[in-house]
Amino acid sequence: MSTPDNNLSHTQSYNNNNSSGLLIPGIYLPLQSIGSRILLLSGPSGVGKTMYCRQFLLEGLLKGEKCIFISTDLSKIQFNALFSDVENKTILDHMDFINPCEGTSLSHNETEISSKRLATIILSDLERSLEIRPAGETEAQASSKQMMKEDDEDVVGNTSKRVRLVIDSMTHAQLLLGERTLIEFVMDLTRLLKGLNVTAILTLTTSSVDQRMVSNLSSIVDGIIEMRLKEDSNDMTIRSIRLRHLKGSYYDPKWTSFKISSDGTIIFRNAQHSSTRASAQFTCALCAKPILGTPLVKSDLIFDSKECMEIYYRLENAYGSKISDTGLPSEAFHASFFYVDIVGLSDPTLSVKNQIQKIQALNELIHSCDSFRKTSAGKRIILPSGDGMAIGFLSSSETPLELSIQLHHKIHAYNQQKYTADSLGVRIGLGSGPVFTVSDLNNVQNIWGPGIILARRVMDAGDNGHILIAEKLAEELISLKDEYRRVINLISNKYRIKHGQEIKLYSAYSKDFGNPQIPAKVFL
Repeated sequence: MSTPDNNLSHTQSYNNNNSSGLLIPGIYLPLQSIGSRILLLSGPSGVGKTMYCRQFLLEGLLKGEKCIFISTDLSKIQFNALFSDVENKTILDHMDFINPCEGTSLSHNETEISSKRLATIILSDLERSLEIRPAGETEAQASSKQMMKEDDEDVVGNTSKRVRLVIDSMTHAQLLLGERTLIEFVMDLTRLLKGLNVTAILTLTTSSVDQRMVSNLSSIVDGIIEMRLKEDSNDMTIRSIRLRHLKGSYYDPKWTSFKISSDGTIIFRNAQHSSTRASAQFTCALCAKPILGTPLVKSDLIFDSKECMEIYYRLENAYGSKISDTGLPSEAFHASFFYVDIVGLSDPTLSVKNQIQKIQALNELIHSCDSFRKTSAGKRIILPSGDGMAIGFLSSSETPLELSIQLHHKIHAYNQQKYTADSLGVRIGLGSGPVFTVSDLNNVQNIWGPGIILARRVMDAGDNGHILIAEKLAEELISLKDEYRRVINLISNKYRIKHGQEIKLYSAYSKDFGNPQIPAKVFL
């Protein structure tokens, strides 16, 4: 067995303190409080997705958790070879291996199988492995039995019994099922695991160019783990991994390098610097959420991100007191934001009267848009911002883009009736994320948080006519409708915003709205 480099640490050295079993330094996931999680692990061929899942399952076995490995590709012999280096063979007796294409689930005369039938077989085999439905039991019988066992501590869904599930690989399953059936299968899997204490990892082979299937599944799964391969100047291959996003959790998705040892163990660089147990015990001084990575410390306060630190001290300067004295609620809520700015409004050659007319015109045009009028007052938040306004929508992630398109049509008609000096030009930024309300000393409520700040940063990158969208919201919209795929375009993989944070930047445009040109700031 080879000896790892001195600057590398085995996963066992820190993951014993990580109740999530996620093999990424600094990531904490308290499963007992949230129930099931379905994560998509994507990356190019050969990056180590299967070995990652192998380590994920082995750690579960060592903790006494039930483990299930499903594959439409691996045979039983190949599965056994994958774990041949495990010294304690007895723990493997507690792991179920399911390959519906070669198992007993298929009848003897079933030589050809439809994609729908195969998907049903996979779910049925999984139900039996989870002890939800024994062989031969009908769905109605299983449902009745589950109700009778609700108070039984041995029920899989009880927090006292955890399950780790791997489906490797979804790429091969897609070839058998087809794209549409695969998506329906993942949706059925989500419903099946609802309420159970299951952590599931689904692997998917992708390239850096083709991320379409990841986008399609992103709105169904709870989170996405990414792997990538790069070569350094010495032509040495570098593997790295990150948790790109996780529903209900917010942090900086940084890449972490890793190696795979000769015995198949995942080894991370500088893992000794990520104290997961210590991080999990801290909460952010602003949003009161558990700190998932390395905490940021300033004075006697601890934050989970630079954004939270910036907001905290901005509010403290405004109020002249600690945030805790203002009655800040501990829970944030999620909103999708439309941030609009009038281009050139601060031009000193413009008269005050002209500036006021432009602001009034923008307000009237926005209020005349159907997407704005049809959203009830209780489902939107309006904040003036000097040169424009920010509007947060609580009901639908599509509304900010719909409003942007409708506003562009309104502005086009408005400008046709005006002289050039009186015409109206705007830039728009769209984003989503957590925000919270806070009351100032006059008991006036305001909105602050990463969601609204990101929309502002995205808008600041634009020129006249641009509708720019932050990564999370853009990918969510792309996965919803084909029409959004046609108009939402990636324009920068690494656009640097304030504090050095790099984000993916998208632009929405067509022949009758938006600006197809790359913003000038993107080239800087």
